[in-house]
Amino acid sequence: MVKYFVWFGLGSAIFLAACTKPAPSDSLTASDEALLVVTTASPQIESYPVTIAATGLIQPWQETIISAEIGGLDISNVYVNVGATVKKGQLLAELNAAQVNADLLNQRANVAEAEANLEQATIEASKAVSLEKAGALSAQELLNYSTKQKTTQAKLIAAKASLELQNLKLSYTKILAPDDGVISARNAAVGSVVSNGGELFRLIRNNRLEWQAEVPLSQLQDIVIGQSVLLNLSDGRQLAGEVRQVAPALNPNSKNGIAYVDISNNTQLKVGMSIDGLINVGYNRGIVIPFSALVSSDGFNYVMTLNQKHQVHKVKVQVGDIYGDKAVIISGISPAAVIAVEGAGFLDESQIVAVKGTKK
Repeated sequence: MVKYFVWFGLGSAIFLAACTKPAPSDSLTASDEALLVVTTASPQIESYPVTIAATGLIQPWQETIISAEIGGLDISNVYVNVGATVKKGQLLAELNAAQVNADLLNQRANVAEAEANLEQATIEASKAVSLEKAGALSAQELLNYSTKQKTTQAKLIAAKASLELQNLKLSYTKILAPDDGVISARNAAVGSVVSNGGELFRLIRNNRLEWQAEVPLSQLQDIVIGQSVLLNLSDGRQLAGEVRQVAPALNPNSKNGIAYVDISNNTQLKVGMSIDGLINVGYNRGIVIPFSALVSSDGFNYVMTLNQKHQVHKVKVQVGDIYGDKAVIISGISPAAVIAVEGAGFLDESQIVAVKGTKK
């Protein structure tokens, strides 16, 4: 009998527990349904920079060709190599001056001989004048002495000119830097014989570089002298520059215009590097949103708008310029919209979300 009542009581308890289980709820609140937590923002109307994207090469501002001004001599010494920083007047190389020195000594002797001849001719001309006055010399003979004096004087002038030329040739045996800068190329080699005008070195004047930006012809009219420029370096940093001038002719190969941009020295920049950059051509006003709010899909851009019930709607937008962490919206939304920012890329149409905060 005891066992019967125990089993009866246990069965009753199970039956009552089953009968009192709560029924499932017919509706869920927004917080119950939320799968993701997002931050939101409202589109802002503000001024934004209008930029032109361009690609161009880093080139020397001015590159000087240093050549030999005397030919037929071999190079005896070279003192600099590519990459060397030099000062104006610094000795870069020397030519073998043995032959020039020999010619210089010979010409000095010619000058000394011409000076002696002129001295003798001057004395003879002076005596001839005295003799002519005393009637001991004819006028024709006096003219001969005078002519001889002038001829020897002319020969002395010519000898001195040749001496100056030899001194100049001797100075040409020392190859000097015409300006401060960096050696960008070297053709000079010890023992090689130079030709008159033959290139020995190239020098980037003042180690100053420029960015030669290629701009489509349709945008070239928007670029003027003095506009600010930002170059994108390989390490993610940006380098500031300024438009110095716009070329009057197009690049014959690409048919693009060229803007010459002054830039500050940077050890990362090398001549011949291809760099991307942005030229700031002015400012406009328009609707601006955080760039992270954009969602790209199927080749189009969208934003996820939220209604008052935090329900998501996918809206197609047309994007204009992008600057910094912001994007300009040309069409698709109004400043009254509320859009998802953080987490927008994970949302689906009609999804309900929880809002953590609002981004500015």
